Amino acid sequence: MSKSFVDKRRDQIVHLLQERTEMTVAELAVHFGTSQLTIRRDLNHLQDAGMLVRSYGTARLAEGPAGQAGTLALQSKQAIARYAAGLIEDGETIFINTSSTALAIMDFITARNVTIVTNNGHALQQSIPPEITVLLTGGEIRVPKWSMTGDFALATIGQIQATKCILGCSGISAERGLTTIVAQEMRVNALMLSRSLHRIVVTDSSKVGADASFKYGDVSQIDTFITDTGATQDGIESLKHAGAGNIICVTP
Repeated sequence: MSKSFVDKRRDQIVHLLQERTEMTVAELAVHFGTSQLTIRRDLNHLQDAGMLVRSYGTARLAEGPAGQAGTLALQSKQAIARYAAGLIEDGETIFINTSSTALAIMDFITARNVTIVTNNGHALQQSIPPEITVLLTGGEIRVPKWSMTGDFALATIGQIQATKCILGCSGISAERGLTTIVAQEMRVNALMLSRSLHRIVVTDSSKVGADASFKYGDVSQIDTFITDTGATQDGIESLKHAGAGNIICVTP
């Protein structure tokens, strides 16, 4: 296994802890499809670097620089979600994938009679206002993300024409397009893209220029891309040259 592959997984662990606050060794092992021993090695490395704290089989980000990074990531996520929610109009049907940033738009939607179709089981934990109807795709449940995948989810999505999709990703680059670290979510994300009239991608700047293992779309399919001001000018320009539509960089 190459060092770059290990480093990429460790970076992804940090991103997950920024989103989830705390995870167990077992949850991380399932998420990455590897052994708990391998995850413990990763956590030991990150703990030695001062980036996280371990306790009774769990891990969370450390306070200080890493903790501050987590706070900034949360602020970026909320700013991105707020902007994306402002693009939703009355009566629309919206696809949302398992991205926590995409799901966060539910906190900021002001439009009425909006239908959210999602394969994100965490939607059940959201405070859902009466103006929003949430439809779960169903499918095979994958923890700890509580994502719904497989033929059942695909069959549901295939029967729906959404006015917009709001999708997150594990990486976005001009070279490889939209990518995810979860193989089972690749087909679901791709179908959501193809069944939407307007395609919105949301992600924080740390994922601009990054690549994950499984591609689900091309940059040229994006109508609107929303990230934060931490994205480099070179990264943004490369996406423009690859055919991305409107690119918005919000301030956290």
